[in-house]
Amino acid sequence: MLQNSPELKSKIDQLWNKFWSGGISNPLTAIEQITYLLFMKRLDDLDRNRQSSAEFTGESYVSKFEGTWIPPEYRTQSEPDKFAIDRRTLRWSEFKHMQAEEMLQHSGCQIPLSSPSTRSGT
Repeated sequence: MLQNSPELKSKIDQLWNKFWSGGISNPLTAIEQITYLLFMKRLDDLDRNRQSSAEFTGESYVSKFEGTWIPPEYRTQSEPDKFAIDRRTLRWSEFKHMQAEEMLQHSGCQIPLSSPSTRSGT
C-alpha cells in the first residue's frame, strides 16, 4: 500500500521523525499513538458527516460530541460535575491545532464515546 502512495509514506516518515525527536523511540508506542490519532480523526469525520446528513434529510441526530463527559475516576466524588469536560473539545478538529505537550495532556485519558449512557457523564 505504501509503495503505491509516496505521499502517504512521506507523511508517515515525517510523523515517525517527530515521534523520534520527541523521545518516542519504541515503534509500538509510536504505532499506538498514530492509531489513536487516526481513530479520533475518523470519529470526528464520521460524526460531522452524520450531522450533515441528518440536517439535509431533516432527521434528528445527537452527536457523540454533545454534552459533557466526566472521567471515571471523578464519577464517585461528591461533586463530579465540577470535573465535567465539554465533549466538543474532544473533537479531532478542536485539538489538532494544539502543541504536542498540550495535546498529550488534553488527550491523556481514554474517552468512551460509543455508549449513549455516557453522554450525561454517568
